[in-house]
Amino acid sequence: MTRHLTIYSTALLLGAYTLLGLPTAHGFSGGIEPVVWNNQQKSAAWAEELLGQVVTYQTMAEKSLIPGNFQAYVDQTSKIRELHRSGNRRATYEGVNALMVMLEARVGGIDEHSAEALWDYCYRVTPDEFHARDRHIRAKGAETVKEHEEFMRNMEERAGMSF
Repeated sequence: MTRHLTIYSTALLLGAYTLLGLPTAHGFSGGIEPVVWNNQQKSAAWAEELLGQVVTYQTMAEKSLIPGNFQAYVDQTSKIRELHRSGNRRATYEGVNALMVMLEARVGGIDEHSAEALWDYCYRVTPDEFHARDRHIRAKGAETVKEHEEFMRNMEERAGMSF
C-alpha cells in the first residue's frame, strides 16, 4: 500500500511540475532535487568501498607490485563494515580511527605511498562523524575545522532557543 501511495504521489507531483510549467533541474527527472547539506556527501556504502580499496592494495601486494602485508587492514576494514552494518556508531568510530593509526604506523611493512593513498581514501569516503578531531585538522586545516565547530555551536544554540 505504501509503495503504491509513494508511486502515485510522485507521479502526481511530477505531473504538477509539468502542468505548472516549472523548470526541471539538470540530472533529475521532474525537477526534484535532493537536499544537500554540503557538497561533500559520502556514500551510504562507504564501508564496502573502503574494504574494496584495501582488498585492491592487498591484491597488488600479493602480486609483488607493492611492498607490505595488507591482511591486517583487510581484517580491520571488514570489522568496520560489520560494526557499521550493526549500527554500533561508537565502535565504528573507534574502528575507523584504529585503521587510521595502523596506516600512520605503516603496520605490515607497507610503503609510505600506499599508506598515504589509503589514508586519503579513507578520509574521503568515510563520514566525518567517524574521524577523530585531530584527523579533521590534518585533512582540512585547523581554521576550517574551527569555523565548522563554531557554525555547529551556533546552530545548536539557535535550535535550543526555538522551543
